[in-house]
Amino acid sequence: MNAEKQKDPSQNDIKFILNLLNSNKLNDAKKEIDKHLIQYPNSSILFNILGAVYAGKNNFDEAINYYKKATTCNPNYAQAYNNLGVALHKSEKISEAIENYQKAINLNNNFAEALNNLGNALIEDKKSNEAITFFEKALKIKPNYPEALNSIGGAYVNLGNRKKAIGFIEKAIKIKPEYAEAHNSLALIYSDIARFEEALLHFKKSIELKPNNEKFYNNFGNLLNNLGKYEEANKMYEKAISIKPNYEKAYSNLIFNLNYFYELNKNLYLEKAKKFGLKCKPIKKNLSLKYKFEKKPKKLRIGLVSSDFGNHPGGFFTLSTLKELRKKDFELIAYSNSNRQDEFSYHFKPLFSKWHSIEKIKDLEVVKKIFDDGIHILMELQGHSAKNRIPLFFYKAAPIQVSWLSTGTLGVPEIDYLIGSSHMIPKNEEKNYVEKIWRLPNITQCFTTPDFQVKINKLPAIDNNFITFGCVNKLTKINDHVIKLWSKILLSVDKSKLLLKNKDFDNQGIIENTFKRFEKYKVDRGRLILKGESISRKELLQTYNEIDIALDPFPFQGNTSTCEAVWMGVPVVTLLGDRMVFHTGESINSNLKMNNWIAKKEEEYVSIAVKFASDIDYLSKTRANLREQALQSPVFNSSPFAENFSKMLWEMWNIYIKG
Repeated sequence: MNAEKQKDPSQNDIKFILNLLNSNKLNDAKKEIDKHLIQYPNSSILFNILGAVYAGKNNFDEAINYYKKATTCNPNYAQAYNNLGVALHKSEKISEAIENYQKAINLNNNFAEALNNLGNALIEDKKSNEAITFFEKALKIKPNYPEALNSIGGAYVNLGNRKKAIGFIEKAIKIKPEYAEAHNSLALIYSDIARFEEALLHFKKSIELKPNNEKFYNNFGNLLNNLGKYEEANKMYEKAISIKPNYEKAYSNLIFNLNYFYELNKNLYLEKAKKFGLKCKPIKKNLSLKYKFEKKPKKLRIGLVSSDFGNHPGGFFTLSTLKELRKKDFELIAYSNSNRQDEFSYHFKPLFSKWHSIEKIKDLEVVKKIFDDGIHILMELQGHSAKNRIPLFFYKAAPIQVSWLSTGTLGVPEIDYLIGSSHMIPKNEEKNYVEKIWRLPNITQCFTTPDFQVKINKLPAIDNNFITFGCVNKLTKINDHVIKLWSKILLSVDKSKLLLKNKDFDNQGIIENTFKRFEKYKVDRGRLILKGESISRKELLQTYNEIDIALDPFPFQGNTSTCEAVWMGVPVVTLLGDRMVFHTGESINSNLKMNNWIAKKEEEYVSIAVKFASDIDYLSKTRANLREQALQSPVFNSSPFAENFSKMLWEMWNIYIKG
């Protein structure tokens, strides 16, 4: 065949180039392609392989460019459309990726890889039901296709059918034992359903198979954090960051994990937060946006960025305040990073003039929306907790940026203020923050009462003839220092018991381990009542009808749990601390005028619990009156809190305007 008529190089030449590509000799492969393109300038195969070379270098913009050239040269090239879909998918252009996967399938309806890729893109597009159809088609063509089996497992996880998901992923591993991603998928499910021993094994296996995958270390760190192994968790997060130095999630998890350390070096916390602020700062390419806010507004436009507009502590601590602010001279605009569909989420949308779902939208696009919305004050409502969008704040998309509901400094110099109070951030702790501290008069947040009633029963000790202490908190907060102190209380109060409730107690291994942790301090297992996950929040709150006195863990104290305890008439013994998460109990009890329930030292924590345990009459009266007392206090009374919050926002604005 004449060279003029031949569009592509010979099979041997193509094979040689592919061998270079598969050997990761990307530069050599590119040189060969460039050489052949002189003779074959319209070779769809060469452009397709060149796209793969750039994809191998993680340069997806160039990869997309060359895959498009391949499809232009040959509009019937199914593989090039599939590859184009993959590059678009990795660039988070999901709708375009779906379009190209569909083109590949239309050209070749037996294209199992494209069917699997389309299914994965549909999962990203929150269409797991639809995705399953395409995974099933792929598996009909290739029944032993491990990637499709792992993918369909992921779809069933999203639909809440973990049992079915496990079956598919286990089959994938049986076919391909070295499939690291499937081991990671299985570990995540096992971790979620409290099968921790199996989760640990599969995380270790995924890392053994792919020791340079930063996501595996981050996920493993999350499990270790949940199990209270903070030091080991830190090592995993640090390893993830060493592989990917700008890995935002791992940095956030590392910083959040430090809150659990009993003895915390405050300088270390600040150092890690500042590193996040430095290493995760984006390169501001082509960002020539200008503020569009109204300079003399009748209403301030407040943008709120959160994943927690729903049945979550972040929702409980914002709803009543937002309801009050909406009545004032503010326009509220939501940037929601999680499409929550729960029994509490429906309260939120009506409060906002605009609601942006930003979960799958890239930072620059969200930033453009914030500029376009003319936001005066942009608020971050999560701190370094899960699903945060802190990196949006690097772009300074609003003239004033504020951190609210955080557990410490975010480490982002572009954030102007962090909202605190005299209890939460004493003057001598200001040095631990990058942001300027703005103190509200009483408390930093106001708790929203449940939108249903739960009756408070009489004091359990009256019928039991013994005191039941209790804690309804994450097990990860209950460290060995806490157990040692609680054991002293139990041994000091005759016949007393301790009720602990957490979803981790659905795992028999965790139950046995908890018994052993207390037995180390001479507490018999018969003194412990361990309860697993509740089916509803109402059932969880009814647990407090079995508790006489709540015990606050430390250093990461209860917040939601403390507010829920007092709403159910249960007083909480708490300890004075040395950082934001260790001041929560002090803040709540001080605002309830229950200072006699705040211990200055650990010995006093024990003596307070023992003293009140002996006064059944006082506990009974406290139980009868505490809810009403709490509802009138700054802890729950949103009207005066919102008034203070409103003044703060306008003062921030006036300071900005005055320059």
